[in-house]
Amino acid sequence: MHYHVAKNGEKSGPFEKEEVYRRLVSGELVGTDLGWCEGMAEWEPLSKLIPPPGAAVSGVPVFGPVTQAAAIPAGPAKTSGMAVGSLICGILGLLLWLPCIPAVILGHLGLSAIKKSAGALKGRGMAVAGLVMGYVMIAAIPLIAILASLAVPAFNAVQAQGNQIKAINNARQIVIGMKQYAADHDGKYPASLETLFDEQILLDRRVLEFPAQMQVPGQGWEYLGEGHTDRDLGNVVILRSRQPDRQKKIIVARNDGVVAVEREERATR
Repeated sequence: MHYHVAKNGEKSGPFEKEEVYRRLVSGELVGTDLGWCEGMAEWEPLSKLIPPPGAAVSGVPVFGPVTQAAAIPAGPAKTSGMAVGSLICGILGLLLWLPCIPAVILGHLGLSAIKKSAGALKGRGMAVAGLVMGYVMIAAIPLIAILASLAVPAFNAVQAQGNQIKAINNARQIVIGMKQYAADHDGKYPASLETLFDEQILLDRRVLEFPAQMQVPGQGWEYLGEGHTDRDLGNVVILRSRQPDRQKKIIVARNDGVVAVEREERATR
């Protein structure tokens, strides 16, 4: 079938239907231009004679050039691979931070491709989910790092205090053993700490050890009780740690039974 067309009052043709369609797609003709073929009583708009593909989507004639993107999909919509990739990377990003970056990139590319496909692609929800998880983790990791940087020193301080308390308790056990020995030896302290084990006053040698975190070269207990008695002045140092900690402090036990942490320069006999 051949058509005559009228554009701006100028008639041309006849053209085959495919040629008229091609001109509609290219924009040379628009839907409001008139057309006529043999057997028609009067001229009618081309949009009525040869509806562009977009008309089948909304039921309303489409006037103007029709691009390939506006064409009706040939089959059911396919899921965007980029949207799927964004979702997977977003989930992995919750466990491993690095995948959250491709999750954001693929999410944006997927949404763009879905929008341009005019219904040929689906998966917008997956792309959005991948984007959300990606952006959340990108923002969360620096925050976690900041919190960790604040928490680690506090944890180390608590751990150091716990180790120090354990060492102080060991010193107290040694002093108690010295006092028990003195009670059986006219107030005199033993010549060495080994005597306390030889006479089974102390049974657990772990009281001579320091927590591993407090170990430094030469660390240990310096016994100063030899030659002293439990009747000496209370401020006489009878036991102390050999090496100071990072704050230049040592653990000191005095004759009155008090065990404390003092600065190295004060911990004298």
